[in-house]
Amino acid sequence: MKNPLPALTTETFERPPSLRESADPVVLYARSYLLIRIVVGAVGVLLPIVLWVVDALVLRGSITVRGSLSAYYHSGARDLFVGALCITGCLLLTYLAGQRRTWDYWLSSVAGAAVLGVALLPTTRPDFYTGPPTPLQARWGEQTVAVLHFTCAGVFILSLAALCFVFAARDRRHGGHPRLHRTCGGLILAAVAWAVVGFVVDLDVGWLTSLYLAEVVSVWSFGTSWLVKGADLVRAAPRRRPLSAARRSPAPRRGRSRRVPPSSSPHDPRARPPGTPPPGCAPRAG
Repeated sequence: MKNPLPALTTETFERPPSLRESADPVVLYARSYLLIRIVVGAVGVLLPIVLWVVDALVLRGSITVRGSLSAYYHSGARDLFVGALCITGCLLLTYLAGQRRTWDYWLSSVAGAAVLGVALLPTTRPDFYTGPPTPLQARWGEQTVAVLHFTCAGVFILSLAALCFVFAARDRRHGGHPRLHRTCGGLILAAVAWAVVGFVVDLDVGWLTSLYLAEVVSVWSFGTSWLVKGADLVRAAPRRRPLSAARRSPAPRRGRSRRVPPSSSPHDPRARPPGTPPPGCAPRAG
């Protein structure tokens, strides 16, 4: 019986040898592919740091590190948190949208939809937050929305771990950093296990909760994997060789030949008859 679902592959598209040909549609596609990877990776690496800086320094919040990254929804950095996740979700949904028979497309689409759920379905309000619930929390119940939030977060993180292993499989065949991507995927899985165990056993490190540490390790790992893949495509473009000294020197003007003025010096070979030795030199005997 024939499988109705098409077989998925880890191969995407053939990389162009150079990314400098702006008129080549393949190069333009590769550039957009590269840009999405760099932006998604940069958001993942910078998000925990920017949230802390904005909440602690710019808005002068009383609590600088929350119990989780999701808790920043109920802080002064809410707009930044929601905006960053929405940007990431939209980019993941459009990542390799033209190649639907690849694992990259389906895993990134699932991750993009899940992270939009993380942004729009907030976690429970912390004790210090005195604001009203969101309309969804008021309609569905705060605990129900929180369960949906953590479900979306789990799907998002596990999809990113799977993408890291897809990157590793492709790099193992075509060259790159398969070990780094496998390490990033393994760190994400270890962080998820750390967070799950942390709900049963106290695994907090000082004032950092196990859930916060797990989320930071996960987003930093996936961000690093995506940034490295983007850097691989940048390095694949050949660099321009510097011009040689001969090419940098101005070319002689055409149409006019440079005339050398006649010399009257006896030491100038042009002023002596052929076969005449220079002054002071006797002809060699045959």
